Formats: sequence, structure tokens, C-alpha cells
Amino acid sequence: MSVALNREQGFSLPEVLLSVVLMMMVVMALSGLQSHLATGAAQLIQYRQLWREAWRQSQLHSGSAAAGWQLNRVQTSRQRCVSITVTITTPSGREGQLSRLHCPQN
Repeated sequence: MSVALNREQGFSLPEVLLSVVLMMMVVMALSGLQSHLATGAAQLIQYRQLWREAWRQSQLHSGSAAAGWQLNRVQTSRQRCVSITVTITTPSGREGQLSRLHCPQN
């Protein structure tokens, strides 16, 4: 063997153990962050679905609500305008309310 190869000793056992512990801490932190981001993204998607469905239900002519969603639609008329208030609840229990006033263009 050459003299240069004999001088190289590599990492000590405490250095290797410390690097493994640090690597595991980073991996655990990143997996927790990924979990929180996935949960937040799912909540944002449901929030957008809630308001999209509420907007659709607040139209003058609307269809039925999506399966599993609860809908309360109140329509009142005053003079020539129609007021529609929609309260909608998602299957997971998130609730939103939207009111719109429809008046003729003339």
C-alpha cells in the first residue's frame, strides 16, 4: 500500500452517529412539513369548492346541491329585485353563507 493511503483514517464513530442523527432530524422535519402542506392544500380546495357552490346556488336559476352537501336557499322579492341568501355546509362541516341581489337591467 502507498504511504498516502495509510494516512487516511476516515470518519470516527461519533462523527458518523452525529451525522445520522442530524439526517434523521431533517427527514422527520421535512415529512411533518409535507403533511401540514398537504392538509392545508386539501382545506383550500374544499374552501374554494364551498364558495363556488354557494355562488352557483345564488343564481336566479340553480340546480340541486352536490351529494352530501346541505343547502338552505332563501329567496325574497322586494319591488323588482330578488334577494337570494344561500347557506351551504360541506360534508366535513365547513359552512359558508352568500347573499346576492338580482335587479333587472331596465
